[in-house]
Order: sequence, then structure tokens, then C-alpha cells
Amino acid sequence: MGNSVIDLPVQPIDFHTHLGEVRSFHPKIKGWIKAELNDLLQYMNETSISKVVVHSLPPRSDPFSRVVSNTRLLRITRKIRDKVVPFCCPSPKGKNIQATLRRFLEEGCKGLGELKTRSRVDDTRILALLKTAEDLGIPALIHVEEGPIFSYCYGVESLAEVLEKFPSLKLIVHGPGWWKHISDDSGVEAYPSGPVRGEGLVQRLLRRFDNLYVDISAASGLNALSRDLEHARRFLEEFQDKVLYGTDFPCLSSSGQFGIDRSHINLLLNLGLGTRVLRKILRENAERVLR
Repeated sequence: MGNSVIDLPVQPIDFHTHLGEVRSFHPKIKGWIKAELNDLLQYMNETSISKVVVHSLPPRSDPFSRVVSNTRLLRITRKIRDKVVPFCCPSPKGKNIQATLRRFLEEGCKGLGELKTRSRVDDTRILALLKTAEDLGIPALIHVEEGPIFSYCYGVESLAEVLEKFPSLKLIVHGPGWWKHISDDSGVEAYPSGPVRGEGLVQRLLRRFDNLYVDISAASGLNALSRDLEHARRFLEEFQDKVLYGTDFPCLSSSGQFGIDRSHINLLLNLGLGTRVLRKILRENAERVLR
């Protein structure tokens, strides 16, 4: 099991979770994995997680995901918003998306996410949705991926222009199409291996934009850090005010299930980070983004 959560200086906030069904990519587990609210609460209890952010997805945006709809997410979390924070995401391709997002906020939604759609990140419809989030004063989380099967919010080279358009928007980015750019030689693989060489787009944008954050969830964030532990320690120390702890529960990992397997927690603990850095990444940065 390795280090446990009780060794941590603070009870974490998991900024990236889902409810519903996700397709298994584990070679020894076939079919769909389902997590209901009680499963999420059990995960939180077993790993001392104090609060989670639960993301919906734009309708029919990901054939490998059947997470609960925006409306259902708001309904089932209504009585436990102190522990389970809903983020909602209407389809950028829908009608009256600005009005829809405003209605979700009136019903208790606290952010835009997870924005995952098969469009460029600078598509005018995505920009309209992000502009609405900025106007409403809520954070937004986007998933960046560039093949080999699907591409979501792709065109990461245009992300700087997007950030320039919305200087007041707290934007959290994650996904393999983002984290591969932690190295200057990002290559073509979704999950590159080996030491990080030079500095990539990730570092350059984090230094340039005060409103940009990242979450370390799923295989993409875990791989970006674990591929080069010495670089990971330096990276997290430099960007300690920009990094959010997240797992992507209930998605499966190579060792079990993200969150439950504590792979992200154990990685952070084993890097030799100071207490102050851990407190920020595990909780305080999330509190600031949600404020």
C-alpha cells in the first residue's frame, strides 16, 4: 500500500472526480465501471478526502464515458454540497449555452467542467462558453487530448491566445495533450516516457499566466510527474501555487482504481516535498480556486 493519507499534513480536496460509468482500459478488466454517490463517499471516507469536485461532461462528447448528466449531478449532490462540489458543462454546440450555464449556477453548480469536446480549444463556441464562465466569476476545467483515438480541445499551441482573451478566468488544464508538453520534446505519444528534457509549453504558460492552473489527475498527470522524479520535485516546488490534486475517480489505473489506489498521493509523498508545498497542492490551491 505504501504511504497512507494519514501521513499528510492536511485532508486533501480531490479536484477531479466523476459519477456514473466509465469504460475500462485496464487489460484485465473488461466492460464498464460504475460509481454512484455512495461509492464516491466511501472512497472519500477510506482515503480521508474532505471534499471532492465532481465533473459532468458535455452530452455525448466521449463514447468511453457515461457520467451523470448536469441535471442529475445537481440533483443528487443537492444535500451534500459541503463535501461534493458539482461542476457542470453544457455542450458548446448547443443552443443558448450561456443561459443554460447561468441556470446551472442558480441550481448550485460551482464551475464549468469538465469541458471535453471534439473541437479546437480556440473554437468560437468554446470561447463563448469560457467567456460566460469568466463573466459569471466561476472557474473552468478543460481536457486537452490529441489522438491517437480522439482529440478533445486540441490545438494546445493556441492556448496562450485563449488565456489572453480571458484574464480573469481561473482556467484549470489537464489531459494527455497538455501534460506531454512538460518536456520540450513532446513527441507523438500520448504518454511519453523517459526523462523530461528542457522545458515545454506547460512551464512557459504557467509562468506567463497568473490565472492558469493544472490538475495532476488520471494517467496523464501521474505519468508527467513519475517519468522523471527529480524534475517532478523541482516542477512542483516552482509551481506549488498552481497545481491541484486530483485523481479522476472512478477511472482505472494500472494498479487498481485512481483515488482508491493512492497512486497520486503516494507519488507526492515520495518526492520529499516540504509540508507547505504539500498543503498547497493537496488543499489550499483548490480552496482558492473555488473561492
